[in-house]
Amino acid sequence: LSNVLVLYKKSAYSIYFKEHKIRFQGMGRFKKAHDEHYATLNTVERILGRYGIPYTKQAREQRTSYKRYNLIITVGGDGTFLEAARHIRRQVILGVNSSPSTSVGKLCTADHKNFGRVILGVIQNSCRIESWQRLQVEVKGRRRPVEALNDVLICHRNPAALSRYYLQLKGAAERQRSSGLWVSTPAGSSGAIKSAGGKILKITDKKIQYMPRELYYGASPAYRLKGGLLGEKETIQVTSLMRNGMIYVDGTHHPLRFPFNATVKISLSPNPLRTIHR
Repeated sequence: LSNVLVLYKKSAYSIYFKEHKIRFQGMGRFKKAHDEHYATLNTVERILGRYGIPYTKQAREQRTSYKRYNLIITVGGDGTFLEAARHIRRQVILGVNSSPSTSVGKLCTADHKNFGRVILGVIQNSCRIESWQRLQVEVKGRRRPVEALNDVLICHRNPAALSRYYLQLKGAAERQRSSGLWVSTPAGSSGAIKSAGGKILKITDKKIQYMPRELYYGASPAYRLKGGLLGEKETIQVTSLMRNGMIYVDGTHHPLRFPFNATVKISLSPNPLRTIHR
């Protein structure tokens, strides 16, 4: 372990209350999460120091070159994990949930209690490494595809506007009007797509799941492509029928413009994410 990056998030308390000096009655909950988060970050640094592991610590808001590192340790929740996962290729990633009482950390293997045991397993080469599928998002005209570990939302830029698009998959095609189209990996299947009516998949499955949300049935014929699963070699293609369409990759941090007649192809990436598992 010679090239380790510790990527951490800034707490909401640091941003809103310490930096911007905001004051309101609900500060106590944010302070508790802040204290728990930075205590976990200190634990991670202390244990790495105990084992003589050199590392670079960086806030996730800062730009960095992930290529230099062979192990990325994220300290935060799923958002910090997803931020790192979008940028790495063959490196190994370890997620540490820094505030289990307040933070969603489904993708995180470790916390402040077991980080020492997990990192010892890495040192002794006895840890298990799983491959989690990512989506390869290829927008026609863009030079490089984007990889998503969680999900992709295709919709209008304005959340109150109707999303219009032409959907093609499994040899079928139809024009749809809805609140948007979710496309998810197995890792993301317990999130937004589940709330839209999807199924929870085993995290190591090699499948894609899609689900339109709130299909508009006004003057439309009966829809056929109302959600389902695609296999390892199958793809989804979507053409925008919106002037101000957007593609949101793993949440709000990586939006892509999707104007009228733009096309996106979504498939399983040939580069699954390698993550340390319990």
